[in-house]
Amino acid sequence: MCAYSGISQDSLFLLQINRFNDSKAFYEENKEKIKQGVTVPMRQIAAALSDDMLDIDPMMNTIPTKMVSRVRRDTRYTKDKRLYRENMWIMFMRPKHEWRMYPCMWFEVTPKSWFCGVGNYDAPAELMEIFRRHLVERKDEFFEAVKSAESTGARYRAELYRRSKPNCPDGLEQYYNAKYFCFIFESADMDMLSDEKIIEDIRKKYKKFAPMYNFLKDVSDEYVSKGGNFDELHEI
Repeated sequence: MCAYSGISQDSLFLLQINRFNDSKAFYEENKEKIKQGVTVPMRQIAAALSDDMLDIDPMMNTIPTKMVSRVRRDTRYTKDKRLYRENMWIMFMRPKHEWRMYPCMWFEVTPKSWFCGVGNYDAPAELMEIFRRHLVERKDEFFEAVKSAESTGARYRAELYRRSKPNCPDGLEQYYNAKYFCFIFESADMDMLSDEKIIEDIRKKYKKFAPMYNFLKDVSDEYVSKGGNFDELHEI
């Protein structure tokens, strides 16, 4: 993979215009520009960080073409039938079809901001039951992982149950009552995307996210060891 070629505001604007037009003809006319302006640089970031990801989890997928989202949306299972997206992302995770219940780290660009984060999405209830036990038994370790993730400027986001789970220890409510959660760093400094320094910035953040990833991976390991039901899981 060649050196990072950068993602410009013009490239992101073209991605946005492509979504607005929602036209196969427009996309085909601009396909190569979009590829070279956004898709290729995203793959370059994925490749540059692959060794770091394998240090965190040797079973992570590190094939850039399988890590970066497509411009063309899969509209089979959604009410939104627009053909193209205006955001692109990289998923740093184990191959999702074999290891769908495992945590992930990601990097995402949109026309107005970029993100990176760590967490689980749509985790089955049985997995979160295991998480709650780990949370109580390894509270200090978990809060060290929280501190590490938040030191990047990332913020905690979660979907909580409407009714609190019983037997929740004091001080753990926002985590204990989560259906799923993540930590997300967001920046509106779009100039960073055009410079290769963005790769080192993401690398440093992922090192800080690693303790949370490993905590969640332990939960997933136990879930799998107990015969977790793959059919209950949802796509990330």
